[in-house]
Amino acid sequence: MKFSVNKADFFQSLQKVIGVIPQKTTIPILSNVLLKLEDNTLSISGTDLEISITTKCNVFDTEDGGITVLGKRFFDIVRELPDVPITVSSDENSVLTLSTDKGIYKLVGEVEDEYPQIGVEEADSTFSISLEKFSRMVEKTSFAVSNDELRTTLMGVLMQLTPTELRMAATDGHRLAKICDLSYKGGDDSTSVILPTKALQLVTKNIDDSDNLEIGVGENHVTFSSGDTKIFSKVIEGQFPNYDRVIPIDNDLKMFVNRELLMSTVRRISIFSSVYTHQIKFSINPSSLVIQAEDAEVGGEAQESIPVEYSGEPVQIGYNGTYVHDILRHLDCDDVVFHLKDAGSAAIIRPAEQQEDEDLMMLIMPIRISDSV
Repeated sequence: MKFSVNKADFFQSLQKVIGVIPQKTTIPILSNVLLKLEDNTLSISGTDLEISITTKCNVFDTEDGGITVLGKRFFDIVRELPDVPITVSSDENSVLTLSTDKGIYKLVGEVEDEYPQIGVEEADSTFSISLEKFSRMVEKTSFAVSNDELRTTLMGVLMQLTPTELRMAATDGHRLAKICDLSYKGGDDSTSVILPTKALQLVTKNIDDSDNLEIGVGENHVTFSSGDTKIFSKVIEGQFPNYDRVIPIDNDLKMFVNRELLMSTVRRISIFSSVYTHQIKFSINPSSLVIQAEDAEVGGEAQESIPVEYSGEPVQIGYNGTYVHDILRHLDCDDVVFHLKDAGSAAIIRPAEQQEDEDLMMLIMPIRISDSV
C-alpha cells in the first residue's frame, strides 16, 4: 500500500475515528485503526466491537492495499507533523512508514485480515434529520442517563419513531429528560431503540457538519451516515421503562421563574448542601421562592430569596440541587415553568416558550426534606 496525502485532511479523518478506539481492551487488535486503499479511495476504520466508524480521505499517488496500525501512536505522530504532504507506505513485513521532507517515521503494523470485520446489517427503516437538530436532541437528553451498570437500559438514550414525531428520552430514575421533534413525518409503523451514549457522542462530534444526517434503524443496530463518514452501533438490548407512567398529568400549580437567576442561586446554595444528598429546599410563596441548604455534619447554612410568579398555596419541596442545576443548564430559554402538585410529587420543568416544532420537558423527583434543612 502506498499513498500521499495532505496532513490537514489526513489528521481530520483520523480524528473522526480515534474516538472509538477503546482506552483499555483485552483484545490488542482493537487498539489499531484499519487503513484500506482501494480504487484510489482511502478508508480509515476503527471499532470497539460495539461501535464502528469508517471515513474516507482524499489521497493521491496511490497503490492499493491495507494494513492496521496502533491507533493512538499513529494519530499522535500525524498530529505533530508539520502541515506538509505526507507519504504513507507499507511493506510485506507490515511495517508502516510515514515520510515527509523533514523525516521518516516507522511503525509496526499487522495485516488487515487480522482486523475485525465491520459489517453493516440492512436497516428496517431510514430517515433523514439535520445534524443540528439531532445534536440538539442528544444534548437535551443524554445528561440524564444513568451510570448504574446494573441497569443497562438506563445507560442509553431512548429514540422513538412514530408516524407523527421523533422522540428522545433519558432517565436515571431520579430525573427524566424528553424532547420531541414535531416536524418529523414517519411511516405507518412505530419503533424504538436504546442508543449508547458513546455512539451519540461520536456522531455529534465527528459526523460531517452537512445539512442532513441519514439514520438507519435495524433490529439490533443503528447506522449514522453523512458525507464520507458512517458510524455503526449496536443498540442496548432490553426494555426501556415506560416513562409516560411517571409523568404526572395533574400538576396544576405553576411557578414561573427566570432561568439564569434560579440557576445561579441554586449553584450558590448547593455549596452548603450535604455532600451525600445534595439536598436543597424550595419554599414557594405567591411572590417569592426561598432556597435553603444546611450541612449538619460540616456546619454552615445558606438561604436566598428570588422573585417568582406563583398563585398557589405555599409549599415546601426538597430537591437534589445538582439535578436542578443540570436541568436548568440544559434549558436554553429566559424563563422556565415548574408544574407542581405537592411536596411528594414529581415536578415537570418546561421552557416558558417552546421552540418551533419542539416539545421539551424535564422531570425531577422530590426528596424528603430532612429535619436539618
